[in-house]
Amino acid sequence: MKSIESILFEDYQVEPAALMEVAGRSVAEQVVSLANPKTVGVVAGKGNNGGDALTCARFLLDRGINVKVFSLESSVRLTYLLDEGAVVCKDIKQLQDCDVLVDGLFGYGFRPPAGEAYATLINEMNALSLPVVSIDMPSGLPAEGMVEEPIVQAELTVFLGLPKVNAVTGLGLMRSGRFVLDGLGYGRFLESHAESLAYSIESTDAEKIMASGIAMPYHKREAGLVSVVAGSEHFPGAALLVVKTLLLMGAGLVYIKSDQHVEELVISEFPQVVRGDGPGAKVIGPGLEDVSLALSMAATDFPKVIDAGGLRSEVLEHAKNAVITPHEGEAARLLNTSVEEVRRNRYNAAKRLYERFGHVVLLKGPGTIIYDGQRWLVIPINEPRLATGGTGDVLSGLIGFFLSRGMTLADAAVSAAYLHAKCASEFSTGLNLNKFIERIAESWWAHYDR
Repeated sequence: MKSIESILFEDYQVEPAALMEVAGRSVAEQVVSLANPKTVGVVAGKGNNGGDALTCARFLLDRGINVKVFSLESSVRLTYLLDEGAVVCKDIKQLQDCDVLVDGLFGYGFRPPAGEAYATLINEMNALSLPVVSIDMPSGLPAEGMVEEPIVQAELTVFLGLPKVNAVTGLGLMRSGRFVLDGLGYGRFLESHAESLAYSIESTDAEKIMASGIAMPYHKREAGLVSVVAGSEHFPGAALLVVKTLLLMGAGLVYIKSDQHVEELVISEFPQVVRGDGPGAKVIGPGLEDVSLALSMAATDFPKVIDAGGLRSEVLEHAKNAVITPHEGEAARLLNTSVEEVRRNRYNAAKRLYERFGHVVLLKGPGTIIYDGQRWLVIPINEPRLATGGTGDVLSGLIGFFLSRGMTLADAAVSAAYLHAKCASEFSTGLNLNKFIERIAESWWAHYDR
């Protein structure tokens, strides 16, 4: 972002102060839209982010809204606010009676750790328990690289110019709340000059990718062939969830390879399922305890997704043509590190998994990341309902379905992760997995495979 700003400022003579005016007005409008406040607290740091915050305060003051400011430095902007009736506070706790808080403490140049004094400020801001509008990104969150607490908990983040990669996944996504993007009048320029290997997948992107999975099959073998290697004595339901997902999505022929009890259970529930291993895409690992099954199936050339019980080094080292789908705990085990380390830099963890095993990686969690060896594709959805046992089995089934429709490994992972998260967000309660699968299938048939 800094290099792009340099082009604007130096080559095109755009005044930084002009951008600050646009940013300040934009944030002020979002504050009013969010809370229709009578009194707004503004926390302004040093540099441009603090300037944006004080400019926002001026626009709010001009609307007749009471403004209280906590600023880390004196400036002409602060003097103006004081002269026009704003209250300047010496302690963040004095903002307790405000209706909403504007967070302009740190900008995209921040790098952790915050230091004791700044960490205390962030914790004090969070302790106010006010709705927060963060400017560009929640303070304490770096634009890229390692993520460490504390981070301001925002209800809304206004991205200025471009989205920031750490704000769309993991802790960054959780702390950013809802977000809006303001291109500051230079959106097309900024997008065309952005140099990033990380891409946020929006609905239009996902829909274009999913379109390649639409089929007009002449017979069942053209509708998609999938073999499921899943389930065990302790986790028989995993196989049922995968199979139901495949069938309702429209797979033409589904095979089940597991222990005798699981195979009989699946066929009693879904008589059209065939026992044994068939041709086509593979779903390996959900609920699986017999590693030998995973080993033999993973080494085939057919495209496959490997999850849960299949996520073992001895399996992945011999697997071919695969998407692997670890959550952070599984990723930590495979990388011989801690969950905290994975969480601090999810992008790096996904890359390390790819480098270690050579497979497309789908790293689960808030803001699911897909890494294919060249780029990171991020589904910027934080859906707490997915923190439910069995949702990963459904995701594996979806990936298997899209693979059976001829999608690339990365496209299948993106399509499945997007549809999975989007449909979960449509529930008003916790997830009933049978209804969840049905909702996903209904969405696919109604909007895509028509």
